[in-house]
Amino acid sequence: MTSAIARCLAVAAASAALAATAACGGGPTPPEPSEAVSSGVEEDATQTPDEDTTRTPDENETPTGEGETDGEIFLGSDSEEASSSDIELPPTQVGKPVQGEVDLEASKQARTTPLQDARGEIEGEEAEMIKKCLGEVPPEGCELVFQYTPTQPGPYTGELTLTLADGSTITAAIHGEATEGPTPDTGPTTPEPTTDEPTTDEPTTDEPITTEPPTPTEDETPAPQT
Repeated sequence: MTSAIARCLAVAAASAALAATAACGGGPTPPEPSEAVSSGVEEDATQTPDEDTTRTPDENETPTGEGETDGEIFLGSDSEEASSSDIELPPTQVGKPVQGEVDLEASKQARTTPLQDARGEIEGEEAEMIKKCLGEVPPEGCELVFQYTPTQPGPYTGELTLTLADGSTITAAIHGEATEGPTPDTGPTTPEPTTDEPTTDEPTTDEPITTEPPTPTEDETPAPQT
């Protein structure tokens, strides 16, 4: 009886000790749930590149070099001095005309003197003026057009001269080059057939040779007859 009471007291003491330990925080600490480290923005592995980063050329953009003229001339004004650039004509072939386009610019600050005449001379020949822009050049400018046909291969030079209404002139150098044109193909030459006509040998007849006794000459003495 005494041993049973002692065992009950021991079990009660052990339970009290465990309860006190738990109250003081001495027991094992349960593991805390692990927190996933996140940058705040979830990235999708299947995310495609931004379409805005791929730049496509604008269909309305004009290709470089298209619509440009071959030279420019500023006509000047009473307060601005005129100026010009060299006129570089496109390459061409001998016998084929080449067209030069020159942008004439007017002054935006003062009145520009009207253009009275325009002449072009290349290698001693006068260029054909297609559009002279004579008269008052509008503020947005005017495009002067001339044409030249080279007669021999190689580089050539010339000069464009503009005469204004006040008598002053503006000159611009002209440069270009011409190459040999393609050789015309006449096709293969076919030799004319030669016909050998047979030659017929005509028989030759030998004429009989007749011997006549020599005729005595007057100086000879006739032989005596017996």
